[in-house]
Amino acid sequence: MAWTTLTLRKKDLKNTINIHELRDIELSRETRAVQRQLSYNQSIFNAEKTKELRDAKSDYSAVKKDRPGIKDDDYQEWQQKYADAKEDYEEQKTNIEEYYDSEMNEIEEEATDRENDIEQERTTLEAQLQAVRSELESVDSQIKSDIDSSKLTLS
Repeated sequence: MAWTTLTLRKKDLKNTINIHELRDIELSRETRAVQRQLSYNQSIFNAEKTKELRDAKSDYSAVKKDRPGIKDDDYQEWQQKYADAKEDYEEQKTNIEEYYDSEMNEIEEEATDRENDIEQERTTLEAQLQAVRSELESVDSQIKSDIDSSKLTLS
């Protein structure tokens, strides 16, 4: 009759395996979701960065296009204006790149941390799953052994 208890244990182990396998699937989905979100954030940040860089350059380009002739009286004033605009553009460009690069690094670190957490949970889950499968094999062999030992032999 021990095999009935073992059969119930076997059913419980199979249920545990199913739960673990379902969690493994969920972890795979979470990993893909993190990767998709990171990709989306990267594209949004790159688009915003490009737009801000373009806007900063357009101000600089506007000054560059307003260049008077070399013989004009306004040329000296324009040269100073142009040098100031170029300096402002370079500073804005550096600030924009640093800001977006810093933000993107932070987002990438968060995604990497989440992926590492998921991978660590997956590793733990795989170890638990292996242990449950080993126990299931042991219970199966015990059930078989109990059934074989309780058989009636007819002579």
